[in-house]
Amino acid sequence: MKVLVCASEYYPYGSGIANVAYRVVEQLKSMDIDCSVCSPTGPDIKLGSSKLIRKLGIVGLIYYWYKVTSHFKNNDYDIAWLHNPFILKKNPFGSSLITLNSTYYGKSAQKLHPLHYNLFVSRIEKYCLNKVSSHTIFTAVGYSVLDEMRDSGVTHKIIYIPNGVDTSVFKPAFNKKILRNKFGFPAENIILLSVGRLIKLKQPLKLIQTFERLKSNIKNVTLVVAGDGELLEPLKKYVYTNNIKDVIFLGHIKENLPDLYSCSDFYITASRYEGGGPTLAVAEAMSSGLPCIVSDIPNLRFIADINAGIVLDFNNIEDSANSIADLLLSDSEYYSNNARKFAEKFLNWKAIGTEYQKNFKILVDSNGL
Repeated sequence: MKVLVCASEYYPYGSGIANVAYRVVEQLKSMDIDCSVCSPTGPDIKLGSSKLIRKLGIVGLIYYWYKVTSHFKNNDYDIAWLHNPFILKKNPFGSSLITLNSTYYGKSAQKLHPLHYNLFVSRIEKYCLNKVSSHTIFTAVGYSVLDEMRDSGVTHKIIYIPNGVDTSVFKPAFNKKILRNKFGFPAENIILLSVGRLIKLKQPLKLIQTFERLKSNIKNVTLVVAGDGELLEPLKKYVYTNNIKDVIFLGHIKENLPDLYSCSDFYITASRYEGGGPTLAVAEAMSSGLPCIVSDIPNLRFIADINAGIVLDFNNIEDSANSIADLLLSDSEYYSNNARKFAEKFLNWKAIGTEYQKNFKILVDSNGL
């Protein structure tokens, strides 16, 4: 089976789409499936422009997918795996599997900033998703994305396949203190870890404000924020101006990420919208045995369902801080064990790769190849 993978970003460049595509491709290769990857940065075929996507958004995305459809008019691939495609003309691939990591329809429905832009792009998105060939299967990385696709009018078969995690790399630590020494973290403090881009969508200011309130109840707690973005400097200024103790900003971090999770005690996110359920960061945290403190959004509510942490409304800072304090002062081993077991059973990349392989085979068989 020859599979062409088309994504607007690919590891080591990018984040969500880049990591998911890379991890699944590595699993497919281990199954002796021939994969070629096409993205603005390769590694096999380079089309489009990452710079254009970063600067102009939808214009850069449409340009990338225009180059894809032009380049592969005549191709001998059995399957094309397309990530969040914006194909305005005819899809040149006989059989396609389309994976949606998030939708602009969902962002516009949630009235996320920039609202007019998201609304405009969601209309283009709907047009593109509803004009693909009949030999297409859709997958969604979160149930909220699946619902958004259906609400936007996508009539094709949609399958839920979550983000995965390397459970052999992201795992609980036997000695947190040794790892904390490497990062310079307080050895005896409770460490709350947040990983992700510092943008309005993630609500990092509400996270900081909740932590500020938490500190009035619990002194020996540290918030570690890993990630960069437009709000990094304003957040640093807020912490300094308000004299909030025990907040550590690490900026963007990659190499020591597994150790960062392992030496922490809890994972926390106040995001108001996520595509994946779980997100990559939540999956990595669960695999590392961290109880998760997550915002009350549809695709993260499962954390409470499987007793792997708590779900909060971060708009209510006082109640959120009190609930976190109760969790920190309780025996959290139960949540930790449940998080790790769930990741091992449902989120390991081998299982995720197998699910994609099964659906590739369904498409190939249905097309008579």
